[in-house]
Amino acid sequence: MTPAAPEPDAIGDESVVRRASELAVFSSLLFAQIFLGAFPVIGKIALATIPPLPFALFRVAGASALLLLVARFRPREIIARRDRRRFWLLSFLGVSVNQIFFITGLSLSTAINAAILMTTIPALTLFFAILTGRESATARKIAGCLLALAGALVLVGAGRFDWRSNLFLGDLLLLTNAACYSLYLVLSRDLLKKYTAATFIRVTFSMGALPVLVIAAVPVARMSFRQVTPVAWICLAAVIVFASVVAYVLNAWALARTHASRVAIFVTLQPVVATALAIVWIGEIPTAKTAVSAGLIFAGLLLSRPPLSRRPVSRRPV
Repeated sequence: MTPAAPEPDAIGDESVVRRASELAVFSSLLFAQIFLGAFPVIGKIALATIPPLPFALFRVAGASALLLLVARFRPREIIARRDRRRFWLLSFLGVSVNQIFFITGLSLSTAINAAILMTTIPALTLFFAILTGRESATARKIAGCLLALAGALVLVGAGRFDWRSNLFLGDLLLLTNAACYSLYLVLSRDLLKKYTAATFIRVTFSMGALPVLVIAAVPVARMSFRQVTPVAWICLAAVIVFASVVAYVLNAWALARTHASRVAIFVTLQPVVATALAIVWIGEIPTAKTAVSAGLIFAGLLLSRPPLSRRPVSRRPV
């Protein structure tokens, strides 16, 4: 007997669910990059009166406290003993180094240089994914990554790149942060298949806060809180809630449902967001270069986008 053909309604339902999953992943990555793209701008405002190491500690501590509060209302997940070393490594790469190097680098460098160096994350992620055998190199992936990178470089202006004085140290810290975060993206996916995104982020932030506390304790003790403006505190709060907790959970949720290089490609949206906010808040005049850059970046995103998977849709909770 020949097997019965699937019902048309069942095929249609499966297609709708698959497209809905694709849209959910796309939306999660998009909003995560919007929040993270705003970080260099509002971070610069806060860093005017908050030193970088205290800023990093406040961000990590505040995010950890919020995540622990949310965890009280969720089912408790037990971290397996064999996974704890991996969590410590990821916490160090994705939280400790990420917070200290990026914020300190941002304070020494410029928002433009920070935006340029963020666009190295897709290429570095692809390199680490291939190096660890998690993804294969294809012409489509590489071309999409390079096209998005070219768009970001057109937007921020590679000719304005300056390696002098503190800028060199700041850019070096930002580039190191990009490499560490790329490796974090690649190595996170295995654990995200076992734990929910909320649990994963809560554990990594809690573990990653310890090295930051050790390094930032003395600067915090010497800090003059009277010099911090109300606007700086508001910006810090926005960074903690949106650019830390919400963005990290959205990225982790999406990473559990798609490829690491695809998540990293979306990082190239961050310079677009940062520039758009600079236009609104700083009064920069948009040019044709802005439109060309946006077109190249979105073309790169579409080119690097893998075809729809025929496998069952993941329904893992957040």
